Amino acid sequence: MKRITMRGDLTPIDKKCIEQGLSRTELSRRSGVPVRTLEGWSARVRSNPNVYQLYKVAQVLGCHIEDLIEPELAEQQASSTEA
Repeated sequence: MKRITMRGDLTPIDKKCIEQGLSRTELSRRSGVPVRTLEGWSARVRSNPNVYQLYKVAQVLGCHIEDLIEPELAEQQASSTEA
């Protein structure tokens, strides 16, 4: 089971996987999203992810879909609601 390694161009999904110690294979198994789909998102080859698949991935990673597609916007909104 190959782990995702830190790079400068990681997707939000990859970052969340690293934080939680998950491989793409494990994320695929838990979410039901094919590993090839996750790899495509990571390589930014598949640019229009299926919302239902994103939802399933977000559930496994314990976050919202917005955290996976627009993490900077989600962080801004979270900090503005805390203030």
